Amino acid sequence: MSGDPVGPEIAEDAPDALADKAHRPWPRMAAQAVLAGAFIAVGSIAFLVVQAGAAEPGGPVRLLSGLAFSVGLLLVMVVGAELFTGNTMFALPAARGQLSPVRLAGAWTVAWLGNLAGSLAVSLLFAAAGGTSGPLGDGAIRVALDKLDKTPVELLASGVLANMLVCLAVWGAMSARTVPAKAAAIAGPVAIFVAAGLEHSIANMSLLPIGLLSGGEGTAGAIAANLVLSTIGNIGGGALLALLIGYAVGGEEED
Repeated sequence: MSGDPVGPEIAEDAPDALADKAHRPWPRMAAQAVLAGAFIAVGSIAFLVVQAGAAEPGGPVRLLSGLAFSVGLLLVMVVGAELFTGNTMFALPAARGQLSPVRLAGAWTVAWLGNLAGSLAVSLLFAAAGGTSGPLGDGAIRVALDKLDKTPVELLASGVLANMLVCLAVWGAMSARTVPAKAAAIAGPVAIFVAAGLEHSIANMSLLPIGLLSGGEGTAGAIAANLVLSTIGNIGGGALLALLIGYAVGGEEED
């Protein structure tokens, strides 16, 4: 075999890198979070474009729409923006005492709210540009209604699985040194979570508004429940994955 595995090296460096991110100045973090929300919304639009015209998208269309959505996460990683779901891995430095609970909560809150602002801005611009009409709008309505139809248990479980896959994509992209390598690391996990219809809270910040702006129906309570429960699930999935990888791969070897 040629070359050494990069997993242990990334796992050893990750706590420091994540702690540094979490300690960025609040204004800078907020601006980067707005960018990340906007980039994920662009991915949501790409996802809807692929699904446009398909009443009940099958497996191939779902996979292609997942690959299209992965462009949003690629933009986040290339630019270095602040995505809440990726930042759930701040649980790793927090568990090692490198991040206080107050700073952890603050970093998560700033990222979540910034992501929401960026997502809503792109969603409104997309609607103003006429993107919510025709087959694309019909598909957006179907996607939004499917999400608002899920039970609390489905939203929580789906959120856990979705962000485990997203954080695997982020983890892989952290080890990549070129844009094509980052794209390759991101595409697989993201395509799987999107194709399976799992719940990513930040993606829903654009998919739900676009669906409603296209003429779909949904109550404020149902929208809030989706975002809150998917967010809780995303935190659980991202934190659990980071802690498991940090322990299994990044710990010191014992004799």
